[in-house]
Amino acid sequence: MSLDQRIHTSSQADDDNLLAEDMRRDDGTKAGHSHKILVVDDEQDIVFTLKTILTEAGFSVDAFTNPSVAFEMFRPEKYELIILDIRMPGLNGFELYMKLLEQDNSIKVLFLTAVNEFSMYAKFKSSVSPMSGKRYYLQKPVDLTKLLQRVDDMLRL
Repeated sequence: MSLDQRIHTSSQADDDNLLAEDMRRDDGTKAGHSHKILVVDDEQDIVFTLKTILTEAGFSVDAFTNPSVAFEMFRPEKYELIILDIRMPGLNGFELYMKLLEQDNSIKVLFLTAVNEFSMYAKFKSSVSPMSGKRYYLQKPVDLTKLLQRVDDMLRL
């Protein structure tokens, strides 16, 4: 099943509730969850879907539609994995990743992208190329089974 098949149109109130819930939890984990994941995508429906799928799979998830807010809320060593969209307004996913690396150089990232032409991001190529266990890319629309498998694989390393 692809991400597009699971998208649910949520209201602004739903999105605000997700963000409020995320911001209240600052202890790093929620009872019963062993892995903390940060999701950042400017598309509200995708954020809602990813948060739902990952939470149902047993992960603790903070999710944001605004990369600048995600950066402000980021705390070193809080997250074991970050899932980032590449094309976002303001800070793109690569720029956000580089800023997050300055605070925590041990972060692992799974980039999600509908972009299949990376020439517009050439300046990031050497610093964000796939790296076993640390960086990986998935093309949108994302197959949710493949996403969960990749998340599990990355968290085991």
